[in-house]
Amino acid sequence: MKLYTKGFRLALTAAVVTTAAGCDDFLEVRNPNVVEATAIDPVADAPVLAASAFQNFATYYGSAIVYSGWFTHEIWVGDTFPTRNEYGRRLIDDRNVTHNGEIWFPLSRAVSSAESVLDLAGGAPGADQSVHIARAAMTSGFSILLMAEHFCRGTVAQGEVAGPELNTQQMLDLAIERLNRAITVGAVAATATGPGTTGTTRADAGNIANAARVGVARAHLQAGRNAEAIAAVANVPANFRFDVPFVDDAGNRGRLGNGIFFFSGGGAREAVVVSPVYRAMGVNLDLAPAAQEGDPRISYADAGRDAQDATLRLWNQQKYPSYAAPIRLASGLEARYIVAEAELKQGSPVAALTLINERRAAGEQGVFAGAGDAVLAEL
Repeated sequence: MKLYTKGFRLALTAAVVTTAAGCDDFLEVRNPNVVEATAIDPVADAPVLAASAFQNFATYYGSAIVYSGWFTHEIWVGDTFPTRNEYGRRLIDDRNVTHNGEIWFPLSRAVSSAESVLDLAGGAPGADQSVHIARAAMTSGFSILLMAEHFCRGTVAQGEVAGPELNTQQMLDLAIERLNRAITVGAVAATATGPGTTGTTRADAGNIANAARVGVARAHLQAGRNAEAIAAVANVPANFRFDVPFVDDAGNRGRLGNGIFFFSGGGAREAVVVSPVYRAMGVNLDLAPAAQEGDPRISYADAGRDAQDATLRLWNQQKYPSYAAPIRLASGLEARYIVAEAELKQGSPVAALTLINERRAAGEQGVFAGAGDAVLAEL
């Protein structure tokens, strides 16, 4: 395994301006994408900074799901890049440049930019009830949580200085710390009144707090703290759902669009192929409605062409049908799964069996009759 310790600054100093006699403007350097750190207003600029950090996370999120799917064989790699095919073989070389460019770098950028927002604006007046600070803390927390899930080591940059190497337990604990801040600030912002607060900002803050509660429970569960995981989602509504939104901007789909659609039906790098195992379980939408049998939550269709590698047939996923399709990040359903697993590990299978059969019914499957270790596997 190769360890990466890269830090990225959110605010950069302006470029040096060079002038020459008689042509003052000829060599002047203008860069509208560079912002002087001293020019940032931690209150007025907090909305843009927090939204930008969250977009960094969103850009990573779709790619993370694709690469994870390739690694677990839920999907097959229909790509010619050897660096991507390494995921399908579960043999990833530490010199894999695609891994660094499409996984580690975007994830590190999401962590670093969210941390920079907290450093710049987290201590400003009103920060303790700001939906923007709650959003930045949630972004940092979920980014660190995914780092803990996907890597055996990680780091959180402090400005231009790389932070210390963190193991999985340390990353989970740090994710919980950031997510707890999102809960605390979001809960206050959800009821705040005064300048800058609206019904929309209050609703956003409440949703951020609930999403963070699910993240905290997820981290506790992975750390083996079952009681804490159960307690963390006690107040999350059963019908709650927090989606990462995307838009179809033809000029910037790589950053703003749904990354799963980009790799499947987006017409660019079509390399997401639904595997035979999932096709056997799911519903082929090419068939007449009367002939469509299987789990309706798993739908796919024949794209009518091969994947990018010109070898595998492009069986397209239908869950995310466009660049603008949102991707779920946290939900009341996930909270129920966490509670069911935590209680099962504490010795009680009741919640797990109830949820299993409820979800099997949603997938038009029969009642589960197993017991013992089979319950956790089925869950």
